[in-house]
Amino acid sequence: MGDFLKIIGYFITVIAICLGIIFLAILFIKGGVWLSIKILPWLSVVMWLVFMLDIFIILPLWMFKKTKGISAIGLVVSSYIYGLTLWLWALLVTYAIWGTVAVFIGLFLFGVGVVPIAVLAAAINGEWGTISSITLLLLLTFGSRILGLHFAQKADELAYSQSTED
Repeated sequence: MGDFLKIIGYFITVIAICLGIIFLAILFIKGGVWLSIKILPWLSVVMWLVFMLDIFIILPLWMFKKTKGISAIGLVVSSYIYGLTLWLWALLVTYAIWGTVAVFIGLFLFGVGVVPIAVLAAAINGEWGTISSITLLLLLTFGSRILGLHFAQKADELAYSQSTED
């Protein structure tokens, strides 16, 4: 009888832990959505300011030998701002169209799964403007990161060639 009660106790504990994890995940999702709603308007403004900064200051800095590294760093940092905006936008799109379960599934796909799920949800609902916004943010995120890393490599090569000449 004692072993039977132990097994029931373990079973109840496992169920309680699983329910607790699900509750925390739902709380995390609801909190993330609430935070996204609060942050995204400000982050969108910051993102467009960073975009203008990239176009008018960061990219032209690439033309000067002494500022090539700064240009590379600026583009890589910008890519993270674009990426955060993309992720929060995709989180809201996924939540608005398909709800908590879809966000939960997206978060289990290494956290970035909300982006493809948002694209899929928007495509099924025929929201082509949303898909184009997500695509633009994807291009900005990965384009600026790849360009920044390319610029960093070129700046390192230039610095190395100058150091070997001295």
